[in-house]
Amino acid sequence: MMLRSFVMTVIFAVYATLPSSANASLVCEVDIVSLDFGMISVRDGLSLRTSGPVTIDCNGGTPGTTIQACVTIGSGSGGSVPGQSPRYMTGDGTAPLAYQLTAQNSFSSGGSIWETVGYAIPLDATGSATIATTLHAEVTAVAAQATVGSYSSRFDGGSDVNVSYGEIECNQSGATSAFSVSASLAASCDVSVSNMDFGVIDNAIVAPVDQTATIEVSCTNASGYTVGIGPGLQPAGAGPTGRRMANGTSLLAYGLYHDESRTSDWGLTPATVAGGTGTGGNQSQTVFGRIFGNQSASMGSYSDSVVVIVTY
Repeated sequence: MMLRSFVMTVIFAVYATLPSSANASLVCEVDIVSLDFGMISVRDGLSLRTSGPVTIDCNGGTPGTTIQACVTIGSGSGGSVPGQSPRYMTGDGTAPLAYQLTAQNSFSSGGSIWETVGYAIPLDATGSATIATTLHAEVTAVAAQATVGSYSSRFDGGSDVNVSYGEIECNQSGATSAFSVSASLAASCDVSVSNMDFGVIDNAIVAPVDQTATIEVSCTNASGYTVGIGPGLQPAGAGPTGRRMANGTSLLAYGLYHDESRTSDWGLTPATVAGGTGTGGNQSQTVFGRIFGNQSASMGSYSDSVVVIVTY
């Protein structure tokens, strides 16, 4: 009997798991909150500004590094002129409402218009970062032709709003949110008046003495208004002969009228006020004054103050 022996060699392969490295996958996105000016007037001289947060969120980057992010805002649905200043909101009126967007709350004193704004963002130990900045807006359509109503402009993410980023430069694209800018335009008016100076007259007033003054009204385009004139400080009665200029206790009767013939009294009642429709610019109205004849005046200066009331 023959015996054969076989040697079985068993080989054990030992594999060590070594740490591996891979390129981080940086992702950034931006969210912009809609801006609403609320109810505004383009004629009252107030500061027509608002602002809202812009949030840039990045993750998946190399921990401890600083990345670059660039946020671009286009013209929006309302459009703009070249250079994005001004941009426009459109709405109820035939003319748009002009405004501008900036990254700083400085506007006309040197703030740059928001087209593309870049940020250096330091990432934390997890390769992430979230920063919040601010988008500022200002209506610039003071005394413009916009009519009363609602106005807005929409900025769609990916077309009007873009974010790009990278570890060295902004060369990757990220997700963006849509936002809007809106305002509701209310009617308003400004008024200025000139004095009515009859000059030097005889103390024995035989014939009437006539003079004029000017009322300038500037109201929001297409908004109706009325202009009334009060009775003065020494009213002696209603109607054209009711007003009095005073020199101490001495009074001098005079009247204020709509027309050159001095027959249509200018007062505060519905039948005696002047009416108009705003154009967004100055509109002049002439006030015709008359010191009545057949009066005697004492030596000295006579005056009265009347209130001009614009209702809109």
